[in-house]
Amino acid sequence: MRATRAVQALLLLLPDQPAQGWTEGAVEAALHQQGVAVNRVTVYRALDRFCAAGLLQRSVDGQRVTRYWLAAPAAHDQAAPHMECSGCHQPFQLGEGSAAVQAALQALRQALAHSGVRNPTLDVAVQGECAQCAAETSPPVSSPPSGNSP
Repeated sequence: MRATRAVQALLLLLPDQPAQGWTEGAVEAALHQQGVAVNRVTVYRALDRFCAAGLLQRSVDGQRVTRYWLAAPAAHDQAAPHMECSGCHQPFQLGEGSAAVQAALQALRQALAHSGVRNPTLDVAVQGECAQCAAETSPPVSSPPSGNSP
């Protein structure tokens, strides 16, 4: 990959990743704010190359928006588990407690290898309610009936 001004600016931008991950539009807007003139094709190509190099991991949410996350160390043999809330549609990267998920994915990789698949790329997408939406949609807790009935 050539170290163009856009690529260098993107490399500096990536650590400031928003909680929802980067989208092409967010990257393009951030680069424009820095005075770096880029177009959509340039941004997509750079993001794709960073994914191929293992710097980023890619996921597609329920609205078919591609999001890019910084790859964890040794991410080449790990998937990036993420969740999209079915209530607020916010994406979340699942870092906490993902050891069990990674162990299950390792078992899946071994099964794929036994069937002849080499170097699979796995993407774990979970849909459910985030804690905030679950709290908002939970029915109110009613008081237990009192012993004073008429």
